[in-house]
Amino acid sequence: MPFCDLSLSRRLERAEGRACTRFAEARRRLVSDSGSEWMECAGAYVVFDGIASPVTQTFGLGLFEELTTYSLDVIERFFLDRGARVDHEVSPLVGVAALSSLCARQYPPIEIGSVMYRPTENPRLTSTAISECA
Repeated sequence: MPFCDLSLSRRLERAEGRACTRFAEARRRLVSDSGSEWMECAGAYVVFDGIASPVTQTFGLGLFEELTTYSLDVIERFFLDRGARVDHEVSPLVGVAALSSLCARQYPPIEIGSVMYRPTENPRLTSTAISECA
């Protein structure tokens, strides 16, 4: 199974992030004092939906724009002003420089996730492909 490339990683991160921004918007409409909100910074979605929410994190960080000290300061302030931890789930395709920047600020990613996929042109696994995976 192939790993996803930068283009697909960007599309997946954008889709997940957009869904989470919509979730935060819906929560704010339904529970006006929830504090749920989001912003975009350095090409990433930065979402707050409560201190303990799994939605409270960044999406696409480092995939769309290079991380800078300024952008990390803005993102950090967004979370800390709301009493939340600064959490980042990132793609390994962000590169060593981005991961080093996060770790230097004491924000190791909560997850470094790769997406594996199966091309749809040939949706059936053959017995050869199955034995190669075993």
